[in-house]
Amino acid sequence: MRLTALAASLFALTLSAAAPTYAQQHEHTMAATQEQHASIVVTAPWSRELPPTAPVGAAFMSIENHSDQPDRLLSANSSIADITELHAHIHEGDVMRMVKVETIDVPAHGQVTLQPGGYHIMLIDLKNPLVAGEQLPLTLQFEHAGQIDITVDIRSSDAGTSVEQPAMDHAHH
Repeated sequence: MRLTALAASLFALTLSAAAPTYAQQHEHTMAATQEQHASIVVTAPWSRELPPTAPVGAAFMSIENHSDQPDRLLSANSSIADITELHAHIHEGDVMRMVKVETIDVPAHGQVTLQPGGYHIMLIDLKNPLVAGEQLPLTLQFEHAGQIDITVDIRSSDAGTSVEQPAMDHAHH
């Protein structure tokens, strides 16, 4: 009985300590992310909503490297897809085609933007539909910065993007 009261007190204390305002939580999360991965900062990760039967999706973001040495994105992983790959678009004549790439370089004191029509992270064999307003987990593995876990916002397909999405050849999926 005494142990139960102690456990209840600790639980209540944990709840009260874990209930700061949203702004405080956001500041704390951002500070912790920047301290843990001071060299790499990932901003604005997003994906586009898709019909429930869509087998593939993509994730986009900006990756900044605040280090004196170049880094490289080696891989990505998400529990929402069976396969997660790094991709780029290449032009072959008048056709833009997606190709799998082994890494994405992030220059020292530079940035790379993963966007429609450029580098992106493919989510293949989706286990759940991508629904606007929801989020998906994504783990990025960097050569020097190590593992960074992020949350990707899923946007409405009519929300638009800053870059028009060209026609893509998904035939190899």
